[in-house]
Amino acid sequence: MGVNCNFYKTKIGRFCSISSDVKLINGNHPSSKFVSTHPAFYSVMGQAGFSYTSEQLFKENLYYCEEKDVILNIGNDVWIGQAVMIMEGISIGDGAIIASGAIVTKNVEPYTIVGGVPAKEIKKRFSETQISFLLNEKWWEYSNEKLEENYYLFRDIDIFVKKRD
Repeated sequence: MGVNCNFYKTKIGRFCSISSDVKLINGNHPSSKFVSTHPAFYSVMGQAGFSYTSEQLFKENLYYCEEKDVILNIGNDVWIGQAVMIMEGISIGDGAIIASGAIVTKNVEPYTIVGGVPAKEIKKRFSETQISFLLNEKWWEYSNEKLEENYYLFRDIDIFVKKRD
């Protein structure tokens, strides 16, 4: 993981490459119905040092998995470029690539390359058949010994699928 990254209540899978200045955008404000976006009108947390309400009126955090207290889920073998910002409540699928400078506002499917503001799909890394194979194979769960024995297969998806199938 690069320097100056900010992750809070985040699950990060194995073999991820995360560049510098990657941030989780934490916290949410009401943008419709409420007259003001200021937390004094909807939150009992007292972020500004005061609150006008005695009950929580707006859900301030979006969870990927509330039961496990996880706000952001980053799958296995994910590459996140420099200065990426990711909204809370997001799941980034295994094998995904996030281009530098992207702002991720929606879930990213496995083995998908996304980029832009907001991040949109650029392309799939592999064919649907290859993606399905990789998701079932779960190579990131291999032992170190198995990875050492098979490292040469990782140079080419076609060879990897053929040899592992």
